[in-house]
Amino acid sequence: MDDQLLLHIYHRLFDPDKAKGDPHPSVGCVYPDAVIVLIYLLACVRGRSPRWAAARRNWPLWMRRLAGPGYSQFMKRLKTHPVQRLLALLFLEYRDRLPGSARKYADGKPLTVGGFTKDPDATRGKLPGGGCWGRGYKVHVLADATGAVQSFSVTGLAAGEATAMRRLVAWTPLDGAVVRADSNYDSNPLYAAVADRGGRLIAPRKKPRTGLGHHPQHADRLRAIGELEAAPEALAAHRRERARVERTLGHVTNLPFGLAPLPNFVRRLPRVALWVLAKLTLYHIYLNMRNDNCLAA
Repeated sequence: MDDQLLLHIYHRLFDPDKAKGDPHPSVGCVYPDAVIVLIYLLACVRGRSPRWAAARRNWPLWMRRLAGPGYSQFMKRLKTHPVQRLLALLFLEYRDRLPGSARKYADGKPLTVGGFTKDPDATRGKLPGGGCWGRGYKVHVLADATGAVQSFSVTGLAAGEATAMRRLVAWTPLDGAVVRADSNYDSNPLYAAVADRGGRLIAPRKKPRTGLGHHPQHADRLRAIGELEAAPEALAAHRRERARVERTLGHVTNLPFGLAPLPNFVRRLPRVALWVLAKLTLYHIYLNMRNDNCLAA
């Protein structure tokens, strides 16, 4: 599977007809942006460090026809805007090839690191289930019912899920979409942010059938409370539907090249965000190849 995935990426990046749409490439560089992206995706597919991937002896035989930079130059180019834009373009391209859905789901996945880490960006926060605490990062995703990740963001583990999702939906089109979430997303500002983008949020309260206080309530929140608390079956149906995002995250994390726990060479927020972007790009490419029956049985 890994070789098929890499070959598919190679043809996408270097086929003249497919690669001509890449905007604003780096100018005056010896090695094109596509080479830098391919080497980095090799590291992500194999689960190895960029230093390992930059060594030509570790490349597949078919890839050695390319010329590549040394490790130092590779890391400098990896931080440049054109290279990261090309990787983001791949994420969007393969996401948009997948069938869309008006049913969407919000959730967060922690990416913990060791408790004695010196990474200042890895904040301390509460982990789901059991009330345990840890240090690290969190990926906030907005997923489709089809299994695609429409958009995502990466924050420290201490970031509130409703606050992070409010920033995420600010640049995500949600026309006619219904976004289902758990009680961590029950927030009037988030209800307003989703409504401003043309969607509707449905999230249960942490303490159902209690008072609403004296603060103004968003109309969509009042509507969600009325629907979910009308009968126990309504809340159970909502939870069953929202479980789709759990299956999506489970699929993302259990693929051989998926979003496993952060390796020890991925630290600081920019590197973590780039690693997550690459992993979700590989996930979308995999879904497209599976839909096109390009994967061997």
